[in-house]
Amino acid sequence: MRKQTFAAAVTGAAVFAALALAPGAVVGQTKTPFNPPRTVDGQPDIHGYFTPDAPDASHSLEEGAEPENTLGRGRGKTLAQIEEERKNRRVLIVDPAPGPKIPYQSWARAKQRELLDALFTPIKITDIEPEDRCAPMGVPRINYRFDFEIDQSPGMVTMLYSWNHAYRMIPLDGRPHPPASIKLFNGDSRGRWEGNTLVADVTNLNDQTWFDSHGTIHTDALHVVERWTIVDANTINYEATLDDPKAFTRPWTIAYPIKRIKDPKYELYEEACLEGNGQTIDGILEAGRMQAAKGVKGRHEHTRGFYDEK
Repeated sequence: MRKQTFAAAVTGAAVFAALALAPGAVVGQTKTPFNPPRTVDGQPDIHGYFTPDAPDASHSLEEGAEPENTLGRGRGKTLAQIEEERKNRRVLIVDPAPGPKIPYQSWARAKQRELLDALFTPIKITDIEPEDRCAPMGVPRINYRFDFEIDQSPGMVTMLYSWNHAYRMIPLDGRPHPPASIKLFNGDSRGRWEGNTLVADVTNLNDQTWFDSHGTIHTDALHVVERWTIVDANTINYEATLDDPKAFTRPWTIAYPIKRIKDPKYELYEEACLEGNGQTIDGILEAGRMQAAKGVKGRHEHTRGFYDEK
């Protein structure tokens, strides 16, 4: 291979690797902005079925894929082994860095540790995570948990989720949010288009949802700003900045790609769930109370330090 050709190949590989490792980067993205088709009212057309590329984020935003705290994973491993595995895990939090950890106020971090302990030995219903109780997931968690459909009509973007009848309507006409006293599981969304980016302002959220299965709470002061950027015909870059002055020391941001489901035979099936989940909830509580009576601790001791402030 000629030296010039070899050098060009090495340079190209380095650029490709840098793009692939950059937070929120999409391999193959070019400098020329994608020009999507338009709806009848001029919106960039993003209708269709989509799946989030966010492995295991719903289990743990902070630990990433395969969190060993989930049902005791990691038992028998040393703390050093677990820390080494964490280095290679993908997480969605892109700001703040490094870490990355949610910038909790001390009381909120303490509450999260309490809930995580209780998750393994639940004795009351609020010890069981909201998803397992069939509650709506809230924003942004609903966007990285299951497949969903985006539909568009004049002045409106509608999102239909496979989980538990969930849907969101995002008006684009500039109407105000409802009074702050109204609190909803998925909040109230108001949107606008900035070029190829749908910006959704989400307020009026209640405090009954978690960001993942590890007790990552928020208060009813949560404010979420989402950016849905169309990269190409099959990819949306999703970014959400979360601000909660009652629970966080500063706003923080997650980002990940969302991929179009291209199978023409795909159907969005409902992941139905009955509120309270009947006998399942009773069984979880019975098992948790038995474990607690035996003196079983919540989190595995090897992973306890991860959520402790340093």
